[in-house]
Amino acid sequence: MNQTSQFIFNIYHYLLNLRDTLEYALPREHELLMFEQRKKVLLQGLNEGSALGNFLIQNKENGEKIKNALSEAIDELYGDDSTVLKKAGDKIRVDHTQNLKIFEVIVGNSESVRDIVYGYLNFARSKGELEDEIVDLVKKDEVLYRTILATLVIREFEKSFAEFQKVMTDNKGKPSPQSNYIVQNEINKLSGFLRFSRQHCHATDNTTLDLLDDVNKVIEMCEGRRDRVDNKSFKDIFTDINTHLNNYLKIVEPAWKEQYEKVFKEMVELERNRKNQTPSEPSEPKA
Repeated sequence: MNQTSQFIFNIYHYLLNLRDTLEYALPREHELLMFEQRKKVLLQGLNEGSALGNFLIQNKENGEKIKNALSEAIDELYGDDSTVLKKAGDKIRVDHTQNLKIFEVIVGNSESVRDIVYGYLNFARSKGELEDEIVDLVKKDEVLYRTILATLVIREFEKSFAEFQKVMTDNKGKPSPQSNYIVQNEINKLSGFLRFSRQHCHATDNTTLDLLDDVNKVIEMCEGRRDRVDNKSFKDIFTDINTHLNNYLKIVEPAWKEQYEKVFKEMVELERNRKNQTPSEPSEPKA
């Protein structure tokens, strides 16, 4: 693996820890040890001397803007005063009523770092230094990330939409302050995350894009901008899209994991052979 690919991987590893922060939206146990390791990567990755940190410094005002946004995001979720994630013995307690905050913090910041990764891929391509193994890793991660995000956000969307329907039914179909609050502060934000992700998707394969488009169709049905197919109930509509997303995850996650472990193993070998040294930093494209 050449030095440019190593540099790209170092930035990608930071992006990976942002992506994995989404797991806190899942209703399962979360280990303190993993939380601390992830926090360390996210904090140290902004320092001068790291791949991303050096990039941000060299990009001056724009780099400072990205760094500040990432620092605020880390503090919001990983900081000692976070109301979303709290230490509880050797576990992390998640306030799942604030799952939307996790998406707010991660979605935009992930896209900023992902854009940097793609900028370096284009730079490597222009220099004839682009290597298939790193391209394949980023390509597989792209598909996995979009699928994970869609899976988690549509679940949250379904809960909010069900609550909205209940409130509207209780109020005999008339809007109320409560229903308006749900729409403005939950449904619109969640649909915004899904649309933002779809608009920024770099994947070109039809299977991924068609699935993400199907997610958008569900949103439009809920908004009344698209007829329900076969006049299905919303319960069936959500069951169908959740099933499709989960089935796709079972395909794309192992494919990504295999490629990641292959590249990671090579990186470990390179570091072992060159202890206490870091890859030379290529000239960067600007953010």
